[in-house]
Amino acid sequence: MTFSAETKTELCRAPMERACCRLAELYGILLCAPAFSDSEIRVSSSHAGLVRRAALLLSKVFDIRVQPECAGSRQTLRISDAEQLRRILSGFGYDFKPSITYHLNRNILENDCCAAAFLRGTFLMAGSVAGPDKKSHLELKISHSALARELMSLMLDSGISPRSTERAACSLIYLKGTAGIEDFLTLTGASRAAMSIMEAKVEKSLRNRVNRQVNCETANLLKTSATSQRQISAIEAALARGGIEIFPENLRETVDLRVAYPEASLSELAAKFSPPISKPGLDHRLKRILKIAEQEGVPF
Repeated sequence: MTFSAETKTELCRAPMERACCRLAELYGILLCAPAFSDSEIRVSSSHAGLVRRAALLLSKVFDIRVQPECAGSRQTLRISDAEQLRRILSGFGYDFKPSITYHLNRNILENDCCAAAFLRGTFLMAGSVAGPDKKSHLELKISHSALARELMSLMLDSGISPRSTERAACSLIYLKGTAGIEDFLTLTGASRAAMSIMEAKVEKSLRNRVNRQVNCETANLLKTSATSQRQISAIEAALARGGIEIFPENLRETVDLRVAYPEASLSELAAKFSPPISKPGLDHRLKRILKIAEQEGVPF
């Protein structure tokens, strides 16, 4: 099952306690359905839970009982009875007459809970959302641009900031950022799906931070190793030419320790002196050693 389907399954389990919210959710489903007019209302989907919920809402809100028609993986609710169509359109505040598209009746969505229920219905019928393992994306496919603009206005009033674009056969309202998607899913009742996206974002952020830290530490180790190897090569070449006597007495312990502990960092090497010396002090001694080796004609 896709993440979109799982999210819709979660939304289909949302309680139907308040009559106003049942009306609002059904409004969102039917307004975005394949057919919504004075001649036919048709809800069609491959998500069986959505079709069952739409049928239950029709029964609870308008006392209309419709049996789904099955065709392959899709199920369809179809209403063509004039009296039932009149009852539904009237319930949403429309006249019973032909119309290219129906404008959003905000009077039905005066309460915040009803606006959230309506958006749940629109997502169930017209929405999709990418899974946490993919690039963040949630969209609603709306058949008419005027309705899409009104829906965007409702989302903005609900604290959601969507974007829109036009396609050949529809308008797309979409969200890209994970924060906006989490807010939308939480608002409509899919808190578990929102949590999955949030957890994936945190995990990705943590993984990126760990990778950056590991890369930084690896780079530092490589740098330390390269510097140490350069120092040891210069010391060994100088010793081969003139022996330990070419280095002053106060540098010979540094020479011995550097050669004895080739993988030690400056801090680790400084701690091995008796008594220990500071890291800047060790760095100064090593620079003097390299300068002496250079004066002896040692290439490095």
